[in-house]
Amino acid sequence: MQALVLLVFSCMGKSQMRRLKMKHLSKALVTGFLGLSLTAQANDLGTDVNNISSANKIALTLISKLPNSGVKDGLERYYNILSLKSYTYDNQVANANTGVALFFEQQFQQNACFAEKAYLFYRDLKLNTKQRQAAEGDKSRHARPSLGDVAGKNRKDLKPGWLYEKALKYADGNPNVAMSLIGLCGHDDKNQGEFTNQDVEIKLTNSGISSDELYSPTDGNSEINTVCPSQYADFYVAGGLSKASDISDDLKKKVLSIQYPGKKDVQIASKNYHVMGAAFMTCQMIEAGLSPLLAIQVESMAAHLYRGIRLCQQIETPAHLFWSLQRTKEVALRGMGRTFEETVIETTLKRGREKQCGYDKVAKDPFCNFLKTVGAPFDLSVPRIEERARKMLEKYMDNMVASGIYSSWHVSGEVAGISLPCSRDQLWGPHPFLQWLIAKTEVSLNICGNGLTMDSCRKAVRTVKSWETDFDWTVSQHAAGARFAARVCKPYPKGTNSFDGMCAQK
Repeated sequence: MQALVLLVFSCMGKSQMRRLKMKHLSKALVTGFLGLSLTAQANDLGTDVNNISSANKIALTLISKLPNSGVKDGLERYYNILSLKSYTYDNQVANANTGVALFFEQQFQQNACFAEKAYLFYRDLKLNTKQRQAAEGDKSRHARPSLGDVAGKNRKDLKPGWLYEKALKYADGNPNVAMSLIGLCGHDDKNQGEFTNQDVEIKLTNSGISSDELYSPTDGNSEINTVCPSQYADFYVAGGLSKASDISDDLKKKVLSIQYPGKKDVQIASKNYHVMGAAFMTCQMIEAGLSPLLAIQVESMAAHLYRGIRLCQQIETPAHLFWSLQRTKEVALRGMGRTFEETVIETTLKRGREKQCGYDKVAKDPFCNFLKTVGAPFDLSVPRIEERARKMLEKYMDNMVASGIYSSWHVSGEVAGISLPCSRDQLWGPHPFLQWLIAKTEVSLNICGNGLTMDSCRKAVRTVKSWETDFDWTVSQHAAGARFAARVCKPYPKGTNSFDGMCAQK
């Protein structure tokens, strides 16, 4: 499906390409090469191989079939930095920026000019900015930069754009180099990579700079040093790129009310590394020849895919279990007035009391699988153990129901043999008017069906709404970073890049 999209584009002439709306082009391109490479199925690749790593070859082949253009060059640059071949397991895709970290490690080791600029830039940050937002033991706010921390607002000591201006100083005024300096540690707030360049370090220490000024202990591991700031540092305060490089106040209010009800903005980490990482990746696409507008669309769609993959990993097991239980005869033939939750809990406990479960039954019996999934023993013949198992089942039930409801309402799952990442897009489920009710977080009708209680439906809808809000949060941060890069970054002549020219920046 996605392969066909790219092959169609490769056969198009320039006049046909111009007729396409920009956002449709970007969605097709990203869904084509990123979507395929991130979610290719084992039956296409062989049962004994890793889908991500194997899809790497497929994606490279597809990109190579695009006509030579800035679009192709920009996507190749993006893909090469992302480096899917660096992911050993599929579940690493949304949990670590392994490819980006390896890219920067290589640049740092092999490019002395980049390493020197980075050492000095992050040394300046270490010596002249706060490395922690709260005193040890302070529970009144988050120790990391929070949703309430914004340069020029509550942080009057940091003017909007202060970080970018400082990076420009060490980049000799080159915006692309400045974004690479920020992206080195800004693509994540932990596990950014291991950056060392012994020759440059010796040069700097010989000039009178101590090693302690260049390195700091890694968060949570005092034995490993890093050039990167702590995740608690001012480096991650929103607004460091510009006044506009942050999500809207309305979205922050939505995040607080739906995801963190009762919390204050200073108690929630801002995750501003999404903004900085997106700015770097977008800048690289623009540098390679992709138009700024299309680069913004590509980065935003990539964020949607990234968040979708992460959510899929989170809900896959509980959603599958929910629908397996829905299809059992015990649930289908439950008596009048008996709910799905009651039937499932009591039937599962009965299986345990009567010692009907074992590892050989898990694959065939969803109720036994339920016990295994929550970590309860199969033998519940002792009342005390049964009561403990009941609490475990009830605790898991809310997430299982929400996962099942989400999977039935939203675009996800296998379509035409391709496994699609979870999506923010809702095709099924409540009528638009009921969606308005959900937006008000007040559900007065049982819109979930499937034998669920009203209370269970309310909880599920709140959870689904929270997941949807997290989509908005992540994508909006990536879009904010991409828009900033589109405003400041510049294209380079074909075959050149800002890393290779760093020694000649002065």
